[in-house]
Amino acid sequence: MLTLMQEIEICNLNNEEISKLAKKTFCLITTVGPYALHGEYAFKACAEAGTHYIDCTPEVPWTLEMIKKYEATAKASGAWMIPQCAMESAPSDILTWVVAEEVKSKFSSQVGDVVMDLHQLT
Repeated sequence: MLTLMQEIEICNLNNEEISKLAKKTFCLITTVGPYALHGEYAFKACAEAGTHYIDCTPEVPWTLEMIKKYEATAKASGAWMIPQCAMESAPSDILTWVVAEEVKSKFSSQVGDVVMDLHQLT
């Protein structure tokens, strides 16, 4: 059985301290922002260390940049990277749910998984 200890740790925003934190934890949850200025330290450290990552950013361009830079690294290390997981991202999630419900209701049709895929923002 896996035993997890809950802990809050405060670090300075630099590669060295965040990297040490990522290496000693199972899942890092960050609320630092704006993410375009301060978020890459934790994203990079978790991708490299194989540490699971969750944030609450609403910054779609930043999220795309992080995916492009660190997706391969995270996959290789086994890290699960879960950005945009909070209230600031809720409007798009709610809109997707409403559209899916309308499709089911008006067209008597089932809907499959709805996947948001960021490859290019124009």
